[in-house]
Amino acid sequence: MNFFRELKVKYLTGDTLTRLLLINCGMFVILLLLDISFTLFSYGEDKFAFVVCNYPWSPYLIAKRPWCLVTSLFASSGLWNLLFNMFTLFWLGGIFLRYYTSNNLRGLYIMGGIAGMLLFTAVFMLFPSLQLKDWTQNIPLCSACILALCTALAMRAPNSNEPIPLVGPIKIKYIVIAIAAIDVALVPNANPAYDAAHLGAALTGWLFYRMLRKGKDITAPVTAVAVLLDRIFNKMR
Repeated sequence: MNFFRELKVKYLTGDTLTRLLLINCGMFVILLLLDISFTLFSYGEDKFAFVVCNYPWSPYLIAKRPWCLVTSLFASSGLWNLLFNMFTLFWLGGIFLRYYTSNNLRGLYIMGGIAGMLLFTAVFMLFPSLQLKDWTQNIPLCSACILALCTALAMRAPNSNEPIPLVGPIKIKYIVIAIAAIDVALVPNANPAYDAAHLGAALTGWLFYRMLRKGKDITAPVTAVAVLLDRIFNKMR
């Protein structure tokens, strides 16, 4: 119980980056435990919790599983993908906060995932042949959310050097390119629509940077919702 109490305190007192890390790790553990339980009781298909909590391309399935619009934003495709995502979020998320605010971090994370959802569904609907292929049609979007942050960071400080052990300083723009390539390679049974989801997130990061230079913060609506939810949560405590 002390462990969970410490996690709760860590979440409540932590900054936005810490909260995102905890939510992602917590989501992975919850889905893993659910899938173990479902397997023991022979309930549902293989990795049932993972399937129903990730984002499906079909508007029909989205209507049946509306929670996937939230859960998929914090889900990874496996342990190695989770570790890579959390390392990237912790490392580049910290660098992101040198140039942007914590509200930007949270807002762009969410908006990158939403853009990934929209483009993922659009590609499946524009190309019906994809629906007939034996590809994964329910995807986690954590890596897409992180890619939106990485893109905005690469736009803001492309030539800033970051030290890497045993390698030396490397420009952020090359780090982001390498991370995007590794992330795609770590996802099994991917399809072209999954790449489109990452593209949508990257375009959101680019748009965020361009609009911010013009004095408009496109993450402001997400910040407003987050502030409202925080107030409601604090009243319930």
